[in-house]
Amino acid sequence: MIATTPALLVQPDGRVDEIILDARRPDQLRCIGFHVNDAQAHPLGRQAVIHVGESKGTVNNVARHAWMSITAGSLPPVLRGPVLVTGPADRAGDYTPLPELTAEAVLRASGLLASAFVVKPGVSAAQHRGGQVHQCDAYAVKRHQGSGRWAFAVLDGIGDTPEARRFARAFAPRIARAAATYRNPGRAIWNARRAANKRYRGVDPSAAPDAVAVVAVVDLKSPLIRFAWCGSVRAYRLSPTGRAVPLTREHVRAGTGVTYGQALLARDQNAATASLMHGHIAMGATERYSSRRLLLCTNGVHTPLGRQMGGVGDILALATDAKDAASTLVADALAAARANELADNATALVVDLS
Repeated sequence: MIATTPALLVQPDGRVDEIILDARRPDQLRCIGFHVNDAQAHPLGRQAVIHVGESKGTVNNVARHAWMSITAGSLPPVLRGPVLVTGPADRAGDYTPLPELTAEAVLRASGLLASAFVVKPGVSAAQHRGGQVHQCDAYAVKRHQGSGRWAFAVLDGIGDTPEARRFARAFAPRIARAAATYRNPGRAIWNARRAANKRYRGVDPSAAPDAVAVVAVVDLKSPLIRFAWCGSVRAYRLSPTGRAVPLTREHVRAGTGVTYGQALLARDQNAATASLMHGHIAMGATERYSSRRLLLCTNGVHTPLGRQMGGVGDILALATDAKDAASTLVADALAAARANELADNATALVVDLS
């Protein structure tokens, strides 16, 4: 089954925003009319419906190119002003979610015409081996050229072995690349799981390398940040008021006493129920406009800082930029860990969002 996306509102300046349409047809039409005055529907076969008004404003070349991409070259009418693209209407007359491949065509047209206006988020990562023999954390940053989407992945190899290090370093860029391409971080982790299980088929599960992972997708043309994770890695967003809001929840067995918002201690690692190789893959989304910064980190960062008042939130709020935030998070986490126990691998990847 092809994944679907909400409707896309295409502006003449190349900006593309996601619009959520209500499942009930009257509300759908009201929503469409809110964005497109005197909207008229133009079905494009079984793939999409373009809703166009009678605006006398600027010609919408992005929508025209999207029309030609969807219809394999059919010449569109002159489209002016904002244009809303939905999925086809079902038998009841309700407009269905836009198919992922059709949405890609719209976003690709926008990317081609607005490439001169690409905004790059501020990104920085910091790492330290801690007191371990090997650095088994890995991270990757990828950008999809056609759409301009950014994807960020952080993996924590399970164990302190060369195999765990190689495993994390091999799959971090693979997951980030797939997430940027498909805009679906959960699908990226699932594809990596399938590839990893195929690679280590026949190997004793207790001897096969493994990792926990968190990945996020930032599309500057979408109001949402999408993320997915498996295991004990963390994602946070910094709210406009300077509060660090945890976006993920550790996957652990019942009865360990670890709940949402608490740090998973090193001694609880064996209680984890999910990883790249097996278990639940969780997904979520958060509003991009209410997020000043995004943090992806391993338990070498969030566990020791979780014991301190303020901890992650104070560092994210007070740092001057992404580089300052990432380096301070790792340094403070190592200092806190060494005061209590052997420091683990620590990785922090920080994204400054405009």
